[in-house]
Amino acid sequence: MSLLEKYEAKSQAIHYQFKKKIGVRGWMIEFGELRRDVTTFLMSLRQAVDRPYRGSPPFHERERERFTRSMIIIEEARVRFNSLTRYREEPSKEVWKLIRQELLEFSDLFISSRDIDPAVFDRRFRIAPIGLRERENASQFIASMLARDEITVAEALISFRSYIEGVDVELASTQTVMNFGDLERIVPRQQVAPVQFDVVDGRIVVRHQSSCALESDRGNVAAALDHIKGAGEKLIESLKNSNCDRRLLESVEELHSQICSGENVVKIGLTNMACGIMGGKFQEELPDAVSAMVGSYNASISMYVSQFPDWENFTQKAAKIDVDEDDVAEVYVAAGDLLDSLENNKKLVDPEVPKTIAFVRQFLTLPGASAKRAAFAMIRTIENLVSSIFHHSISFFSKTAEKTVESASTVASKVIIGLLSVALVGASGIGPAAIRTGAPWVQQAAEIVQKQIDELVK
Repeated sequence: MSLLEKYEAKSQAIHYQFKKKIGVRGWMIEFGELRRDVTTFLMSLRQAVDRPYRGSPPFHERERERFTRSMIIIEEARVRFNSLTRYREEPSKEVWKLIRQELLEFSDLFISSRDIDPAVFDRRFRIAPIGLRERENASQFIASMLARDEITVAEALISFRSYIEGVDVELASTQTVMNFGDLERIVPRQQVAPVQFDVVDGRIVVRHQSSCALESDRGNVAAALDHIKGAGEKLIESLKNSNCDRRLLESVEELHSQICSGENVVKIGLTNMACGIMGGKFQEELPDAVSAMVGSYNASISMYVSQFPDWENFTQKAAKIDVDEDDVAEVYVAAGDLLDSLENNKKLVDPEVPKTIAFVRQFLTLPGASAKRAAFAMIRTIENLVSSIFHHSISFFSKTAEKTVESASTVASKVIIGLLSVALVGASGIGPAAIRTGAPWVQQAAEIVQKQIDELVK
């Protein structure tokens, strides 16, 4: 008996529900939403297969072979999907047809393959961890999964197949040409990141804004903060009295300074991550007691930042992005280009801005999975810089479009063009990476702004 036959009644009910939702003409969504849905589903399916073996690997050869084959099928689907979607905002009609065909073939293969352990299909299917804000703003497909308490892997696969079969996406050939009037709509306000920015009196400045814990956690957070401050002071004193590498001492001093000044929790979390890696690197050079103090200090800060929704939001989104070593290298270069542009426009930039961006950029050299989190942090930081400049410029552009700009605004026009030139350097550098992290607006907005600049300089 096939999986579809076993779950025939539920399968028909699921198909009916989806057809009722999407109607005769299909369920039209943005391609970015579909990409996130597919990525989340494949990650969740992988976790369902892997869950029983997190404590110990499969022992018997047949069991191990089935587990390996299951993971290969999922990974191949993920790689093939990414190869078609990674650098695209919206696919052409031909590419979308191929994407749909391959996803349906994957679903059918997983459902019918004899290499898949039948017990997998009866396991509970859980959507991969997502933050509170993502749950509240979940897509229709993900929301339908979250709404069903005891959904099995089999039911999830049938739902996914129905979704891919019935959904339709906005295609590149059907996109309308966007103009300046669309800018405010498509550019989001600044998001959770190590740094946010403002434009004040024609200059880019760092926005200093502390993160807030949930009201129910504020008592624990305050107590933890007092403990961490005291521990930081003792650790710095101990490091000064040891023969430790100067870089470790400077790293701890920077982290302690951020804690005491109430810095953005994402920035603290990243600095703590780097400090912990450095502490491990120089562990053998430290007395055992001091080494233990470093480890305890980093662990305390890890628990401290975990109490903040902003850190949870950031880390969960960072875990879901699909970046590799080449992507990290590209983001590193893009940040370097942005720093060069800031250097060439010193009159428009507060000195703290390039210093802060360079500080975040250094995390990209961290090893392994830490670099992935750092890449997301750098992308989000540049996105925030671009967003702050674009939104600041919208009012000026509106006056230009309405022919209400005063004759004395020539200087202001030059300032705006200078700011936008900086933003365009950042946007063009992270454009492909931003698409993969769910921000296609970066390239879209850059194209609109470039046209507006061309009009201004005519």
